[in-house]
Amino acid sequence: MQLSTLDLVRCPYCGGHLALVTSLFHREEGDELLDGILGCHCCTFPLVDGIPVLLLSPASADANAQIQAGRPDLARRALFGIADDARAARFDDMAVSATATYRDVVDALGPDFEGGYFLYRFSDPTYLVAHAVVRAVARTVLAGGGRAIDVCGGSGHLTRSLLDVSSPAPVLADLYYSKIWLARRFTAPGCEGVCCDGNAPLPFARGAFRYAMCTDAFMYIWTKRRFVGEMTRLVDDGRDGAVLIGHTHNAETWSPSHGQALSPDGYRDLFEGIAPRLFAESALFEDVVRGGPLDLGRRDTPDALAADPALTLVATRNAAVFAPHALETPAAPRGEYRLNPLYAVEDMGDAVRLRLRFPSPDYEDEYSACRRYLPPEALVPRAALGTLDARVPAPAVAELVRQRVVLDLPRRYY
Repeated sequence: MQLSTLDLVRCPYCGGHLALVTSLFHREEGDELLDGILGCHCCTFPLVDGIPVLLLSPASADANAQIQAGRPDLARRALFGIADDARAARFDDMAVSATATYRDVVDALGPDFEGGYFLYRFSDPTYLVAHAVVRAVARTVLAGGGRAIDVCGGSGHLTRSLLDVSSPAPVLADLYYSKIWLARRFTAPGCEGVCCDGNAPLPFARGAFRYAMCTDAFMYIWTKRRFVGEMTRLVDDGRDGAVLIGHTHNAETWSPSHGQALSPDGYRDLFEGIAPRLFAESALFEDVVRGGPLDLGRRDTPDALAADPALTLVATRNAAVFAPHALETPAAPRGEYRLNPLYAVEDMGDAVRLRLRFPSPDYEDEYSACRRYLPPEALVPRAALGTLDARVPAPAVAELVRQRVVLDLPRRYY
């Protein structure tokens, strides 16, 4: 964690500034804090691998003790919740490996971790919509500078969408240390991470950010009114900031993992001072599948909102947000071009046949809409696949990128 980021962090319980306890074990490199103990008026919290853990839990207490004993490796193990010695040893090897991938680490964490969902995240329908909306809103409100925060951001798949528009680097906040660690290591390297509870006051100063978002998680927050108030407080800097809540489930329709969803009117009533605009996600999905523009200038009818399983909420005074936005077509990958892991590869000699394969029936059922844009199979010249490492791929591969058969993935993703 950069010292400049620590200046924005506050204790979630007393609101006090946090400072490194230099009389205890700690590690620093220049302006970056790696491991140590952070103290405020009321508590001490562990800082492990540059991630402050601002929670009062058995795991954080164990990590606190291990840091004070000079064992950041055991502190990290405690926060990952690995009890099995063999699995812990395998994970420790992965944690220090220069060649381990995101998939390797997820596999080492065992079947209880949500690895399958996250591994295929970059081509699922909810990600496609969220990425397009995040890019449109964040680029607009951060055009003149400002920082972004991704709250309940998991292992950073959408935090990655903020890396080139947030200045300084975006902050990823999540309840699970393991997911933040994966984001900083693989998915969104360069982001700052803070481990905290979305059901508690958010541990940041008022106006620390200009853009705050929560995607695909808000329906699992119980203290929704306080959460929205906290998100609004974070962007309360006197400028035209924005709060985005993406893919939150609708209480008026069924979805596979409903959470504690509200109705459209229920979501509106959470906001004070500025009314959010609500969007039916299916209409945004159609914009993306069609190739754009993404029309954030639309006003969906009450019937359309009531019928949609998922909603997107945007609250901002920046009128430029509520307009059509062209979808981006980057000329080069942010990371590296790789085959979509949903495709099985069959050797055909001079060509390769790619067949769409879902990891499980549950995944296929929940994300069946990806059949709208992922072809069931594709035949690709083997020589063309040899250009994946190039910044500008062969025309055949460029078409596969457009179809999302080939994805722009973080380096060492799988």
